Amino acid sequence: MHPPTVRTQTILTALFALVFAVGYLGFRYFYGFSGDFPFAQELVLVFLGAVATVLITGMLINRQTELELRKEGKVLLLDQKNSVYMAVTEKVAEIVEHARWDDAMIADLRVINHRLAIIGSAAVIADFQQVLKSLQAGLADGELTDAQADAVMDALARLTFAMRADLLGEIVGDDQRAVLEQIMANSRSVEAVDDLDLGGASVGKRSGA
Repeated sequence: MHPPTVRTQTILTALFALVFAVGYLGFRYFYGFSGDFPFAQELVLVFLGAVATVLITGMLINRQTELELRKEGKVLLLDQKNSVYMAVTEKVAEIVEHARWDDAMIADLRVINHRLAIIGSAAVIADFQQVLKSLQAGLADGELTDAQADAVMDALARLTFAMRADLLGEIVGDDQRAVLEQIMANSRSVEAVDDLDLGGASVGKRSGA
């Protein structure tokens, strides 16, 4: 179903104005003959009232349909953004977990990059570039070190903040800087937990035994 066009709205408005003008002129005309035609005014008013009601109803339905279609389009776009954003975080986390790349991962990143280019906000696209730069710097030697992996996850944390802002907007009462700092702190805390040496076996070595 296509949304109503501006031309359709303009036509309905013009028809309403025409009916109003003709009704006024007709009322003025028949008013002079009200003595000879006692029901003339009533008939004209009933007719014009019916036509005006139809036109006004049509304009309201037209506008309501347009608003509903816009709302539906926004919901679909939001769902698509959420799907792509989740795919980004999962794919980057997968690369960090393996501490290396392969052709399949790079192919997935290419697809994700193109999808972001279509529906991602400007901030998300810019922050994704920083994630890619961190991955490129870390994988230049073929394998991510722990420090390089942490840098990638820091860049990903900033990216998730941009995604959050795009999906949720500015939430009333939220201090955006404080939220970003908390997201970064949480990311680093997770990495610190990952680096703990539990039971004599380091779980922070992503590429270890």
